[in-house]
Amino acid sequence: MANTGLPLEGIRVIEYANYVAAPVTGRLLADWGAEVIKVEPLSGDSMRFVGMQWNFPIDDEENPLFEIENSGKKGIMVDTTTKEGVELIYKLLEDADIFITNTRQKALDKSGLDYWTMKEKAPHIIYGHLLGYGDNGPAKDNPAFDYTAYFARGGIAMSLMEKDTAPCNAVAGLGDHAAGMSLAAGILAALNKQKQTGKGERVTVSLFHTAVFGMGIMVSAAKYDYQMPITRRQPPNPLNTTYKCADGTWVQLAFFQYDKWFPGFCDIVIERPDLKGSKYSTMKSVVNYTEEFVMMMEEEFIKRPFDEWAERLQKAGIPYEKLATPTDILNDEQCWANDYLIKHTYDNGNEGVIYNTPVMFTENKRGDYVRAPYMGEHTADVMKEIGLSDEKIAELKENNIIK
Repeated sequence: MANTGLPLEGIRVIEYANYVAAPVTGRLLADWGAEVIKVEPLSGDSMRFVGMQWNFPIDDEENPLFEIENSGKKGIMVDTTTKEGVELIYKLLEDADIFITNTRQKALDKSGLDYWTMKEKAPHIIYGHLLGYGDNGPAKDNPAFDYTAYFARGGIAMSLMEKDTAPCNAVAGLGDHAAGMSLAAGILAALNKQKQTGKGERVTVSLFHTAVFGMGIMVSAAKYDYQMPITRRQPPNPLNTTYKCADGTWVQLAFFQYDKWFPGFCDIVIERPDLKGSKYSTMKSVVNYTEEFVMMMEEEFIKRPFDEWAERLQKAGIPYEKLATPTDILNDEQCWANDYLIKHTYDNGNEGVIYNTPVMFTENKRGDYVRAPYMGEHTADVMKEIGLSDEKIAELKENNIIK
């Protein structure tokens, strides 16, 4: 393995996962220097085929949806419904440090790739398991995606909708990415302990728990009868909401130091000095007139385009941002200045845009971008690394154990 200088250089990861939540953990670890070997079924990770829902091409040479979750990995294909296939996984684990999966528990038990079996056969392994709802409770065996376990049951979708309207159509993968980042953090904590003791650990993160954690403030507030969803006309304070500008753009304010910032807001932003000292000028008072004041501010903000409001808010030192679209983000100079996005030329010559994972290192920069593996691209090479002969590899392919 090439010397990367990154923190996880020399760490080997076996990823037995599909779709998003656990594979993004694998991508994070790869970005941080680990060697990640992705194990797919002979039919391929389902993520290779679902991108057409969002206008992505799904060719082997250009498959952006698969690419963004799986860059930097090696790819092999093994039929783990067979005894021989499972034996190959255990052979790989002999020289590995971490095993990652989001496979449902019943399937893991059936194949013998569950934690308790692995603990006996490979006790040094850090076993990272991305769950839907957790190990216990009535929903523990339910199928889960972030649409259901994270957005729906976790309360995220209701928190994003405008009260008395229809729920929003949630962003696919948002909860998966949050859960995947959490799993990466837990795995590294366990890895630190493993380096001291030589013993492995099982680390679990669930989509549902990730949502409950993210919703924690509002869940705790519900105990005191603060209910969601809310309307944008009845926010916690009338300047912690969104306003529509003359050009149709929406601006979000984050007015958390209300009493301190209100005079500048009146003088510099809306040019309404008459409001200073009014019933709207202190947090203690304005919460009694929230909807009334929001409606007043709607009449102010609709008078000018976003760029003018941005200049005024910037001058007054008030946190704000435009409600951006994905296209806005694609063209945001802040992204490109910090390498949050990178351009990638596929093998067919087409250019795409890939996101960088959000942890950056100052002293040990990331190396050149490494594309995601084609189907079974590294199977033969990896099999040779664990001691299989060309003849044995050919036999396993002939018997549809590997591909």
